[in-house]
Amino acid sequence: MKLHILAVLGVSLFSHALAASSSTAGLQSTECVSSSDSSDNLFSVKSEVKYSKLFSIEYHDTYKIVNNLSTNNTYALYQCGSTKPDIKNIDAFIPIPVSSAAAWSTSAAMFIEALGVQDRVKNLGTAPSIVSACLQELLEDVIKPFDEGNSTSTDEQEQSNAVVFSMPGGEDTNTTNTVVSTEYLEPSALGRSEWIKFFAVFFNAEERANTAFESIESNYDCFTKKAGEEYDDLRPVVAWTSYAGPTEYNNNTAYWQISFADYKYDLVRDAGARMLNTTGAQATMFSTAAAFLDALEEVDIVIDESFVSYSYDELLKNYGVKDPSKSTYSWVTASRVFRPDRLQSTAGGLDWFEAPVAFADALLQDVIGVAHPKFVKDGYQPIWFRNLADNEPVVVVSASNCTDMYAQRKDPAESCSSLTFQEANPDDEDYEGVDENQTDDLIYDISKSEIINESDSDSSDGAFLSVNALQAAAAVAFTALCAAM
Repeated sequence: MKLHILAVLGVSLFSHALAASSSTAGLQSTECVSSSDSSDNLFSVKSEVKYSKLFSIEYHDTYKIVNNLSTNNTYALYQCGSTKPDIKNIDAFIPIPVSSAAAWSTSAAMFIEALGVQDRVKNLGTAPSIVSACLQELLEDVIKPFDEGNSTSTDEQEQSNAVVFSMPGGEDTNTTNTVVSTEYLEPSALGRSEWIKFFAVFFNAEERANTAFESIESNYDCFTKKAGEEYDDLRPVVAWTSYAGPTEYNNNTAYWQISFADYKYDLVRDAGARMLNTTGAQATMFSTAAAFLDALEEVDIVIDESFVSYSYDELLKNYGVKDPSKSTYSWVTASRVFRPDRLQSTAGGLDWFEAPVAFADALLQDVIGVAHPKFVKDGYQPIWFRNLADNEPVVVVSASNCTDMYAQRKDPAESCSSLTFQEANPDDEDYEGVDENQTDDLIYDISKSEIINESDSDSSDGAFLSVNALQAAAAVAFTALCAAM
């Protein structure tokens, strides 16, 4: 029985489809070789890892070695038709380019679509959570969802694929084709997006990965430079928060959390804002609403990642704000409370766990839009964030929104070089309560507050979903898993 409880979270597990083959442009060594070709250097285009801390790639004449450094897994990928390499301590030997693939996480699926190789995907996990319009369309006729209620059937589906992308704890010990990916654990936004190179090596799609990532990197750097130039003197304080109500799965004990995940710090800093930092840890959990609110006293913007709090009134109630009309918190008085749940599938799956992982530049663009709403001349409508205080609606994505289900997924970010950033005006209502000429993090001394614990792993990312008993159990399981990593 595999640990597919994580799939319930919609956090990261995925798959793709079979059908008509796509263009081979940007792919190398697309055909199998004969044994006489086995000494040739088959991989002229290589990917170099620049930002990621959690995977590495080594190239040899006819095979590649891919390491997941966070799970200590090593995979040998050898060109089909060539001699299987005689090397030890390998978790899986996989002939490439793979002719079929499956995935259990939505973020893995997004990387496959970003490479334009979704024609290889046969099976997909957490299908209702997938937001991509074209993957939804493929799921209607081409991709088969995993039969998650039948372990025997699921095992058969997995074994029918050349590779199955899974998550830690989700590996099938009965198969030899499982590859663990941990892009969601990367400590930087660009490091997360660089996992496109990890997935690319299985499809010999290094050229596509390199081209896509170089564009993302360049655009991200442009956004960082422009935001730093325009907003250095007026940087609002941002807090990433969440609330978990009492359930049987957390000993009926509510808690409040502030996340300081490394990639979130990068995004806030690079967006021309300041981060609320409670400790040197990745997350701090508070045992009372009063202590939690005390930490938010000087915060300008709240980004809520709770399971619940779907309306603004519910959020205020859960956070312990009894009368917002009398509140002195600037994030309340200026109505600057956001949730990253704007884009959803028809079943309520969140794109927050898909595209933002693959497209760091678009994610940074969104965070700039939250911190500086008028950062572009004509205004900016965030892709993933919605202002809960303004009752902004969610946007439901369906298969009908797809125009070409086999096309390589495009980066949703604007071209930074073509945008004119608006200078921040301290008299603008968007900056109500924001201190001027402050560039350092806002440090909150937790020694004066009652907290539950401090975690070196950020668990808030996996704690953002609709609530029912099964999901609550899954959230607790995911929190425990992340805390252990």
